Amino acid sequence: MRNGKLILGAVGFGLGLASHAVLELGKNSVIISGGMAAFRAFRWVANGVMAAGAALAAVAVLQMVRARSKAKQTARRQDAQRAAERRAKAPLSTESGRFNEAKMRELLSTLFERAPAEVTAYRSRFQVQLDRMNEYQANLSRLLQDNDATELSEAEAFLDKVEQNMFGKMRQVYNRLMMYDETAPIADLKAALDEALSHNDRALDQARRLNAAVTEYVNNQGAAQETLGSVEAFIKVLQEELV
Repeated sequence: MRNGKLILGAVGFGLGLASHAVLELGKNSVIISGGMAAFRAFRWVANGVMAAGAALAAVAVLQMVRARSKAKQTARRQDAQRAAERRAKAPLSTESGRFNEAKMRELLSTLFERAPAEVTAYRSRFQVQLDRMNEYQANLSRLLQDNDATELSEAEAFLDKVEQNMFGKMRQVYNRLMMYDETAPIADLKAALDEALSHNDRALDQARRLNAAVTEYVNNQGAAQETLGSVEAFIKVLQEELV
C-alpha cells in the first residue's frame, strides 16, 4: 500500500513537472489562444498536480520510515524478551552479568540434598556466608541512610560487586556438585568446596573492612581529618584485590 502511494506520488509529481515544463515552452501559444487567465489556470493546475504528487510521495516515505523504525523496535523487544526467557531457563547464565541470590540458594540446597554424605555439612557453611554478606549490606545501607551519607553510595555498589563475586564462585560449586561422579575421589570435591569457602571468606573480609572504613568516615564527619577521598581510595584498593 505504501509502495503504491510512493509510486502514485512520484507519477503525479512527474506529470505535474512535465505539464509545467510543456506549459512554459508553449506559454506564448496558450496566452494567444486563451489569454493570460487561461495560462495562469493551466499553470496553477500543473503546480497543484506536482505539489500533490510530492506530498503523497513524502507521506509514503514517512510511513515507510516509521514502519521500519517500528519493525526495528519490535525486533529489539523480541530479542530482549527471548534473552530474558533464556536467562529464566538458565538461572546460572553469565549473560546478564548478575546472579539471583534466591535462585542460587535454591539450586545449591537441592544439590546438597543428594550430594555425598561427606560434603553435606558444606551446605550450612555456604548458607552462613550468604547470610553474613546480607547482614553487611543491610548494616551499611542503614548506616548511610541514618547518617544521610549519600555521598558514599559507591560503597554499597562495591558490596554488591563483592556479593556477585561470591555468587560466581558458588556457581562453580553448583557445577562441580552437578557433575560429580561417585567413582571420582571425594577428596577432590572437598578440596574444591574448601577453596570456594576460602574465596568467599576473603570476600567477606573485604566487606567487613569496607564497612569499618565507612563507619570511621561517618563518625569523623565534620572533623578536620574527614576526607572522602580516603574512602574512595580504599574502595579502589579493595576492587584491585577482588578476584
